[in-house]
Amino acid sequence: MLTAVVGGFVLSLALVQQTDTVVTVRPDARLEVGGLGGEVVVRTWDRTNQMRVVAYHSSQSTVEIRSGVSSVRLEAKSRRGVPRSVEYQVTVPRTMDVEVNGTFMDADIRGVQGSVAVETVQGDVRVEGGARYVRAVSVQGDVEVQGARGRVFVETVNGTLRVRNVVGEVRAETVNGGLFLEGIDARSVEAATVNGEIVYDGTISDGGRYSFNTHNGDLTVSVPERANVTISVSTFNGDFESDFPVTITGTRGKRFNFTLGSGSARLELESFGGSIRLRRPGTGRRR
Repeated sequence: MLTAVVGGFVLSLALVQQTDTVVTVRPDARLEVGGLGGEVVVRTWDRTNQMRVVAYHSSQSTVEIRSGVSSVRLEAKSRRGVPRSVEYQVTVPRTMDVEVNGTFMDADIRGVQGSVAVETVQGDVRVEGGARYVRAVSVQGDVEVQGARGRVFVETVNGTLRVRNVVGEVRAETVNGGLFLEGIDARSVEAATVNGEIVYDGTISDGGRYSFNTHNGDLTVSVPERANVTISVSTFNGDFESDFPVTITGTRGKRFNFTLGSGSARLELESFGGSIRLRRPGTGRRR
C-alpha cells in the first residue's frame, strides 16, 4: 500500500476521503474515540474550548462527532458494514481527558495534561504525558508511557512494556515480553511478567512498597545510595548478585532477606528461572 507524509504524519493513500473540522467543546469534556481499526494520534494546543478533528477514511465511510454534556465522541460509520480503518489526527485542549478503544488500532497520544485511557486488542500504544490516571493496555502490541504524573497502569500480553520518567504509583503487567521502568519516582511499584526480563531504575522511598516478579527472566534493580529498605529475594534456577555488601538473614533454600539502612521500605524480588541483580544507579544491566 502506498503512503505519503502530510504535516509530519504518514498516511495511507488508500484512505482518500478526509474529514477536517473544528468543534467547540466544554472545558471539562472528555474525548472518546472508538473503532475497529486504524490509528489515533492526539496532540494538544492552547485553545481551551476547541478541538480539531482530521480523519482519513474510505469514501464509503463517514466520521460522526457527537457532543454530549461530559464528552465528545468520534466514531466511524460505513454504508457497507463496519468501517475497516480510520486514521485520526485530533488536536485537543491540553487539560482534556482522552479515552481510546479499538480492536486493530494503534494509539499515539502526546502532551495531554488530563487523564488518559487507551485499550486495544492488536496495536501499539504510546503515551507521553497524562495526569491523575493513565491506563495503557494492548493484547498484541508494545506499550510505552513516559512523562506521566499520577497513577499509571500498563498491560499487554505479547509485547514489551516501557515506562519512563513517571511520578506516581506504577503497576505494569505482561505475559510474553520484557518490562523496563526507568526514571521512576514512586512510593508504590508492581511489575510482573511470565517470560521476560524486568529492569527497574528509580526511587526506593522510605515507607514505599516495591514488587518485581518474573518466571523466566532476569531481574535487575537499581538501589539508590543510602536507601532504607528491607529486601526479600526468591530464585530457584538463578543467581543473586549485589553491588552492595549485604548480610543475609532468614535463609531457606534460595529465599532470603537482608536490610539496607533502617529498612523502612519493602522490596520484593522473585524470579523462578532467572538471576536477580542489585545495581547502583547508572551501572545498567552488566553481567
